[in-house]
Amino acid sequence: MNRERLKPAVVLAADRTLSARYSVLFEGILGTMQTTKLPEPVVRHLLAPAVKTDRDGRASAAPLGLRRVEASLIRDAGLTARDVVCTTPRRLGQLLGPWVKLVMFSSSDPLGRGMSNTTTSNFMGGRLYTSLWTRRMLRAVARAKRRFGFKVAAGGAGAWQLTADGGAARQLGIDIVFDGYFERSGPALVRDILAGRPVEGTFVEKETAADLARPIMAPSVMGAVELSRGCGKGCRFCTMSAKKMEHLPLETIVADIETNASSGVRCAVSASEDFLRYGSGDGRPDFDRLCGLFEAVRGIDGLRLVQLDHVNVASVLQLSAGQLEHIASLLRRGGRTGCPWVNMGVESASGRLVEANCPRKIRPFRTEDWQQMVHEAVERISRAGFFPVLSVVLGMPGETAGDVDLTINLVNTLARRRAAVFPIFYEPPNGNGRFTMGDMTGRHLRLFRTCYEINFGVIPKLIWDNQTAAGVPLPRKAFYQALGRLQVAYWRKTFGQAERRIGQAAGGGEN
Repeated sequence: MNRERLKPAVVLAADRTLSARYSVLFEGILGTMQTTKLPEPVVRHLLAPAVKTDRDGRASAAPLGLRRVEASLIRDAGLTARDVVCTTPRRLGQLLGPWVKLVMFSSSDPLGRGMSNTTTSNFMGGRLYTSLWTRRMLRAVARAKRRFGFKVAAGGAGAWQLTADGGAARQLGIDIVFDGYFERSGPALVRDILAGRPVEGTFVEKETAADLARPIMAPSVMGAVELSRGCGKGCRFCTMSAKKMEHLPLETIVADIETNASSGVRCAVSASEDFLRYGSGDGRPDFDRLCGLFEAVRGIDGLRLVQLDHVNVASVLQLSAGQLEHIASLLRRGGRTGCPWVNMGVESASGRLVEANCPRKIRPFRTEDWQQMVHEAVERISRAGFFPVLSVVLGMPGETAGDVDLTINLVNTLARRRAAVFPIFYEPPNGNGRFTMGDMTGRHLRLFRTCYEINFGVIPKLIWDNQTAAGVPLPRKAFYQALGRLQVAYWRKTFGQAERRIGQAAGGGEN
C-alpha cells in the first residue's frame, strides 16, 4: 500500500552544524566552531553526526529555536502538524515542491562572524563550517525556489549578521530576515506569507516574548531548554545586552524536559544568560525560585545530567556559600558528574574597561572592586562544587597595554585554582572596532597562550566527565580525547607561528 507523500506548507531546517547528534554541550561547542582545517568527513561523520529522520523526513531532534517556531505555528498560526515539518539539510530537498509556501532557515552563525567562532578561525585558519554549510544549503534551496516559487525566511541566533548585511542575505536567496524571538509577531508574518500578502524584507523583534513561549512538541538537539530570555547587562559585544531578562514559566521548562526525556534524551542543557537570575524580578537572585526550579527538574524520570550555560559574577556574589552548595547538589543528580561547569564572563581584569563596555555588569558592586569580585566569585563557585569556565575579551574599545597585563596576572592567579579561561576576540554585532589577528600584540598573544595552556590540561577532563555522566559510549569518548590531543598540537604550532610573526613585525621589541 502506497503512503501519501507529506506535502507541508512550511518547512523548517537549520544549518548542518546545528542538525547534529551531540550528546553533551561540549560536543555542540566543538562541532560548531570547527574550520576546514579539520577534514570535512571527520566533522560530518564523527564530530557532528547527522540527526536522524523518519521516512517522512521529520527530524528526530531539531535546534530549540526551530522547535519553538514549530510549536508557535501549530498553536498560534492555525497550522497543523502536517503543515509544518522540521527536517535536516540532507532531507530538505525531498520535501520541497509546489505545495511549499515557505522555507524557514535557522543558523547561529550564517556568515561566520560569531564572536567565539571568529577567534577560532583567526587562529586556526580555514573557513568555518557554519558559514560553508549554510551557503551550500541555501544555494540548493535557491535552486528549488526558482522552480517552485516559495519564500525563504532566515532567523536564529545569528540573524543579526544577515540584518547587518542585507547584500549577503539577498545573495543567499533569502527573502525575509527575522531577527529576534518569534512568538509575538512571527505567526502573523507567516499567515501573511501563506495568504500571498506582501511582507517586509527585514523584521527586528525587540521583545523577548517569554510569556508566549509554547512548550516544544518534539525533542530538541542536546535536550536544550530555555530558562530565561534576554540579559540587560548592556555588553557592547552581545546581542542579548539590550533585552531585559524575562523568565519562562516553570511549567513550560518542565514540559520541555519531559518531552525530551520521554523520547530517550537523557541530558538537558539549560539556556540562559545567567541561570542564577531565574525567577528574579529585580535582577537579584531569588534562591527560593531557583531551588523550586531545580527540584522540579530533578524529579523528571530518565534525566541523567543537567548542563548549565552562563552565570554572572555579581549574581554569584549575591548568594551565600551554603546556597550555592545547595544548588550544586540539586544539579549533580546523585553524583553522576563531578564537574557541573558554568561559563562566567570576566571580560577583563580592569574594572574600568568592563564598566565602559558592559555598563551594568558589575552592579550592585563597585567598579574598583572588580578584580577582587572575580577572585571571590571563582572561589565561591568552585567551593560549591561547580567548575568555572571563564571568558576574557581581547581588544575591547579603550583597552590599554596595562589592561592586558592586569588580565594576564589575573589568569595566572586563576591557573592555580580549578578553572578554565577562554580568550575571545572583540566582535560587536555592528562590526565597528572588531579585533583581528592584525591587531594582536605580543601581550595579547601571551594572554591568549596562557589561557589555552591552562585549558589544554583541564578541558579534556571536563569533556570526559560530562560524557560519562551522559552515558556516552567509550569509543566516542576516546575519539574526543584523541581529537583533543591533535588540536592541542595544532594550536601550539599556531602559537609559535604567531609569536614569530608578531616578533618580526615589532622588530624584535616588546609590544
